[in-house]
Amino acid sequence: MAAMVWLLFPLITGICAVVWAVYAQRPRRGDLWGDSTRYARMRDTLGRSLAEQGRLQPR
Repeated sequence: MAAMVWLLFPLITGICAVVWAVYAQRPRRGDLWGDSTRYARMRDTLGRSLAEQGRLQPR
């Protein structure tokens, strides 16, 4: 009977892996316009901060 209990571990692990794989492959609802707007804002902000760093004088 103890051997049968040990065989349950791979079975449970396999079931959990299948459940996770199904969950990971679910279709994602993405807000494409919102994502692109946030990306553009971040790119502009980082571009400005890098330009400001270039104006700083080294000590």
